Amino acid sequence: MKTETLNKVTETTNELLNVVSSLSEEQINKIPFEGSWTAGQVTDHISQSFDGVIKIVNDKAVPTERAPDKKVELIKGIFLDFTTKMSSPEFVLPAQPPHKKEILVDNLKSLTKQMTDAINKQNLSFIYTDFEIPGFGKFTRLEWINFLIYHMQRHTHQIKNIQQLV
Repeated sequence: MKTETLNKVTETTNELLNVVSSLSEEQINKIPFEGSWTAGQVTDHISQSFDGVIKIVNDKAVPTERAPDKKVELIKGIFLDFTTKMSSPEFVLPAQPPHKKEILVDNLKSLTKQMTDAINKQNLSFIYTDFEIPGFGKFTRLEWINFLIYHMQRHTHQIKNIQQLV
């Protein structure tokens, strides 16, 4: 379970890093259309979410009475349905532009290292009880990590779309 999870985090983060790295500083900060975030804002939002999930994975958790991956397919189905519009919770809203590409990339690399360390250290089948997403109940550490993976995949897709417009 850990090896597969580590591979998915690494693969997903590398794809995101490749897309962000391919953008110019101007493209990072250009608004593609009214009401949209810039690629830099999307990346900042991902980093904030990434940081939050790392804190959850490293926080106290308890053994679960169910399959630790029970909600993974549900999470995947929601995040990878690109026809559904979503709104970000206020606590992970991105900073206003401009964003520095180098800082965004370095931050993602650092967060990836921190997540790798957390995955190696923690029991992923344990359930985190101090926070839940309304309507979904509590997630195991493994489900939180998959939440992050599919969240990053969704936003990588979004950044690729922004790249076509800017």
